[in-house]
Amino acid sequence: MRGHSYIGKIGLLSALVVCASCGRPFDVNVGTDEPIQVDVSMDVHVYQHGKDSPEAKAKRESYETVMKRRRNRMEEVQKLKNNRLVGEDHQALLSIRNLPAGEYGIYVKKTVGEENADRSFLMKAEAEEKGSAIGDVKKSQWSHWQRKSFPGEWIQVEGNEPGTYHWVQKKGGKKKSAKEEVRDDKKKK
Repeated sequence: MRGHSYIGKIGLLSALVVCASCGRPFDVNVGTDEPIQVDVSMDVHVYQHGKDSPEAKAKRESYETVMKRRRNRMEEVQKLKNNRLVGEDHQALLSIRNLPAGEYGIYVKKTVGEENADRSFLMKAEAEEKGSAIGDVKKSQWSHWQRKSFPGEWIQVEGNEPGTYHWVQKKGGKKKSAKEEVRDDKKKK
């Protein structure tokens, strides 16, 4: 009998829990007062696979070699930018802003030279592939590198007169266009 009453109590307790959970569900607010903003920057590379001519194969292999060298050099370049030694110029190339003395200065020149040679190769390849003018590709890449730069890094922006440029350190917070960067820089002066 005792075992039977214990089972009855467990059954009654289970029934109460089930009935209680059948009642009106409570609301959980998972919304936010302000909309969530997500800042996404993405590069898309499209490759066509298939049989290549020997010349196309050699070109692809050299393109892949250049991309690999750039990936391997990425950390070095970022350190130079972080130390404010180099900046992104209007030709979509790195420019030395402050050259250190001695062996480190030689290293900076070598690294910038190698990066610029690889960037030039890739821009030329992109212009040929798209049938675009190299100037258009450089302008597009310049815009790309301005967007990708971190706050405080040196970037070259358009000046007041057509064909003129000057250096500013990229501002933090909301991303600004090059014209907004120039306007803000003038306000400081």
